[in-house]
Amino acid sequence: MATTIEQIQQLMQELGPATPDIDALVQTDEPSWAIQFADDSIVVIEPAEDPPRLVLSAELGTAPETAERQVYEALLSYNLLWRDSGGVKIGLAGPKGSLVINWELCLQDLTLLDLQAAIGRFQKLSSSWQAYVAKAEAGEVAGAPLPGLEGGGFHLHA
Repeated sequence: MATTIEQIQQLMQELGPATPDIDALVQTDEPSWAIQFADDSIVVIEPAEDPPRLVLSAELGTAPETAERQVYEALLSYNLLWRDSGGVKIGLAGPKGSLVINWELCLQDLTLLDLQAAIGRFQKLSSSWQAYVAKAEAGEVAGAPLPGLEGGGFHLHA
């Protein structure tokens, strides 16, 4: 049976040529894989064990000092809604660091089509959160729905 890394390597070899929006797919020494898309966004994929899965992550930017509290409250609230978000989590990469979004995807029975769809959803959600963080800098997020939960009616109020 193939190891987690071997399973991911096989999927990555198939993913690049089969996905027109991918401009580059690079494996690092860790091992992890960085996928750059036509819109210049980057998704990083890392292996995880027990159970075998891959972890997708992307940087969202840095919370602006003027809206740090509001952005952090939004992220903490979003993390609590794991049932609605599908288990997507957002965290802080150290004090005053970048915001990072991640999502775990089980490798068992994962097909190329499943992976393409999952990466597409994750990339769309990441872009929505990047826009949310950018709007926070402009002071435009008060009362706005959280990205990925627009249909659920969950809003944060100042």
